Amino acid sequence: MEKSELILSILKLTIEGEKYEKKISQQIQYLNVKDTEHTGIGLFVYFDYNAKIEQFRLSKTELEDLFGDFNHQLEKYELINSSKNILADLTIHFENGIIDCIEIWNKTGAYPIEELTKFEIKKF
Repeated sequence: MEKSELILSILKLTIEGEKYEKKISQQIQYLNVKDTEHTGIGLFVYFDYNAKIEQFRLSKTELEDLFGDFNHQLEKYELINSSKNILADLTIHFENGIIDCIEIWNKTGAYPIEELTKFEIKKF
């Protein structure tokens, strides 16, 4: 399954300006959408990847440097679509140094099943 404009925007914006940005951003080309899970108030987008991604896996030292003792996740943006009543937190989760999934959690209620084609992403 191809990555949508929404998914690519979330990945690129969230990674931008982060320590190891170049290395993490190289992972995107090797990610494939494996599955999605609609939760009613949000969406999880799970990835699998091509073996070539291994050269861009964050090491244990890099993970500790980037996240410390905290969860290996990046969250600094919100997804907005006023016409669909969406104000959602966006989180990128890492597993063993590779992007694992994106979590979208709508703080204002239901999240649509259909793919959003109009949206705004803002830093919080």
